[in-house]
Amino acid sequence: MRKDKMKVIHENIELHNTVELEEVAGGGVHLRRIPRAVRDCLSPLGRMVSQDSAGCELRFVTEAESFRVSVSSLPSCLAPWEVHNQDVFVFKGAFFHSHARLEPGKVNYLNFSDIGGGVKNAFLTLQPGVRDTDYFSHNVWRILFGRYPAILHEVDTYGYPVRPPTPEELPKKRILFYGSSITNGASPSLYHLCYVQQTARHLKADALNLGLSGACHCEKEMADYLARREDWDMISLELGVNMRMGFTPGEFHARSRYLIEQVIARHPHKPVFLITIFPNGQSPQNALEAGDIQRNQESFCQILHDTVEELRHPQLHLLEGRDILTDYAGITTDLIHPGDYGHSEMGLNLAAAIKENSALSNPKRL
Repeated sequence: MRKDKMKVIHENIELHNTVELEEVAGGGVHLRRIPRAVRDCLSPLGRMVSQDSAGCELRFVTEAESFRVSVSSLPSCLAPWEVHNQDVFVFKGAFFHSHARLEPGKVNYLNFSDIGGGVKNAFLTLQPGVRDTDYFSHNVWRILFGRYPAILHEVDTYGYPVRPPTPEELPKKRILFYGSSITNGASPSLYHLCYVQQTARHLKADALNLGLSGACHCEKEMADYLARREDWDMISLELGVNMRMGFTPGEFHARSRYLIEQVIARHPHKPVFLITIFPNGQSPQNALEAGDIQRNQESFCQILHDTVEELRHPQLHLLEGRDILTDYAGITTDLIHPGDYGHSEMGLNLAAAIKENSALSNPKRL
């Protein structure tokens, strides 16, 4: 295994959105988005959900026209009502290729080919500027995982050489996302439809997803970790919704302020986007009665407003959750998580807000 500027290379496969590998008894390696030293400092729920592989990808280039990916997964550690399909999404560069579903607890052998569907020959008929987008080369195979712990066993190219992508074959910009289960990818019908993936797509950028379902608590250790990372060009912080229960406004103020201050101190020239709580069943305009959760929600949003006003940092931008998700019916009947339509609107609106407040016209490679 070789690390290069936060990139993890395993057997000539680049493991995107992965910072640490852990060997599995019986074979294979866990793909970890967050290192163990940080995971072990999170809440009990945070320690579990931080082990999922949401947004992790296998990336490689090979001349093989067919290959087999051997992967396994663990049953979801989320609550029963959040159990979701363990899907794998395959792309050739920016182009969708195919979709497979894993059976948890066993090694799954997934076969992919350019032969049967004539994909390779079809790409050869395209003009290079169409085939190779300005953010992904079509030569890059991408195997994308969702909100479950994924285990890589092998990528078998049947003897053909395999290599990781070069920087020129990948997006020039990376956006790091930290937030709740909504950021983690709940609850579109398929993971790759979540707003994080769609925002990155609209911006022609790479997404680094550090969303934590039910456990975005802005711990000091997590704040320090986010600030230490050097592999992102801009960061999106969706804060507050997971702290409405169990935390006072004073505690939210202290934790969120520390996170924001650490990030802008270490990255003074990078855009930082704070997103207030998205519309939900506890939003004042929607709920019939006010309770502690609703009062905290309003207090937390105001705290983010006040923090931005007090710090007056040129790269610190406040985005209203209600401006990102404008259609209340975009959430599901649990009255908190967006569905397909909600995530689609959020991806489009967030990308537009980021473009308006950042210089994407002259990107640099990390």
